[in-house]
Amino acid sequence: MAFLEEKVLVGLEIIRPTTEPQVSDIYLGTVTKINQKINAAFVNIGYKENAFIHLQDIPEAYRLHEGLKLMVQVKREGNATKAPLLTGMIEVSCGSVVYSYGKPFLAISKKIKEIDKDRLQQLVSPLLLDNEGVILRSASVDVSPEKIKEDILQARSEMEEIMVRAKGSNRKIHEAMVSIPTMLRSNPLVNDKAEIICDDAVLYHDLQVHFSDVSLFREKGGIFSAYNLEVAINRLLRPAVFLKNGASIVIEKTEAMWVIDVNSGNYKSKKEVDEVAFDINLAVIGEIGRQMKLRNMSGFILIDFIGGMSRVQLDRLREQMQEVAALDATTVRVEGLSENGLMQLTRRKRQKSLIEEMQCACPTCEGSGYVSSVQTLIYQMERELRGVFASDPSYVAVTVTMDVMDAFLDEISFDGDIDWMIADEVRPFYRISQVEH
Repeated sequence: MAFLEEKVLVGLEIIRPTTEPQVSDIYLGTVTKINQKINAAFVNIGYKENAFIHLQDIPEAYRLHEGLKLMVQVKREGNATKAPLLTGMIEVSCGSVVYSYGKPFLAISKKIKEIDKDRLQQLVSPLLLDNEGVILRSASVDVSPEKIKEDILQARSEMEEIMVRAKGSNRKIHEAMVSIPTMLRSNPLVNDKAEIICDDAVLYHDLQVHFSDVSLFREKGGIFSAYNLEVAINRLLRPAVFLKNGASIVIEKTEAMWVIDVNSGNYKSKKEVDEVAFDINLAVIGEIGRQMKLRNMSGFILIDFIGGMSRVQLDRLREQMQEVAALDATTVRVEGLSENGLMQLTRRKRQKSLIEEMQCACPTCEGSGYVSSVQTLIYQMERELRGVFASDPSYVAVTVTMDVMDAFLDEISFDGDIDWMIADEVRPFYRISQVEH
């Protein structure tokens, strides 16, 4: 699903069938190991690798020990280097509420005004039973009291069914169902004025029940191609983002963090140097906010703004970033801004980033983005061949790419008799393929 505002891509949701643990999936798991040093435990949920849970996320009702069976819910998806993160505080979403069982509480969205919070608290508190917890979403402020009660009752019924199914061996007992209407209703970009365009007839009729302005795409070719979305999505997988004013940002993902570098590029101005730097930095903040959402960036994010700004300009830059962060449906915190323009952000992680979802590590460079150069390979090959010829072989064959062979013959003085075999490889390559004595 793509979300457009003034024909600009501002949101993207990718839904694919998968056997991997997804956010909100519920399992009956078994504690396999407890590590008090890191205050965590490892849980077998029937997946190829054990999942991870913080000890404080295990309800007090459980007596913790290895071999303990407990109901857990996926809090954060895993990736190539990190196991899925679990919680023992099971939640069920239903319309305007998020319902949980095991600990009594009532929480209300920070986006709701104080006067409405008091009203909602008085309405919901009497409805809750012992050990029931409820989070009221921001949408609850516009929902009738009857609908909120209905959502709580439905969530309670669903939780009871899940608890009945939580018997047996390690297995999935509840799968988070992907409902397009539900996802649309929960997205802040979808309001009464939003137009919904769909290319699937069955989904089109389903959406008409929930939304007023729904149309069926009937043109030839794909709906994403018609709105130039294929090009826009492919751009999200590239590091560089170019702005209309000539400036650019470069986005790179490392194991520990995301790094965003702000460049002046072709930006032209007659202002003073510090004013130019401030103008460029201020202009890219909106685009950085858009890219964070579209690429689903999370965790620690470091932004290297153009330096040379005054303290007043730095404060203004921080305020602008906080305004952009407040518009993000995912929690974003502005942690710090140094004198030289380094800004630290944290963005909550729940699902894989767009890069992790749509790409895999390159088998040629193994994800590093670099391969050995021709110069490196020829000297490495020389050392290896000298070791081979020390045993006085009668025949040596080397499979090699043409560029490596040419450089070796031009730059290396080597007396051994070699039978060269040319390999059809894109990257510079060699292998001593045969040695006979």
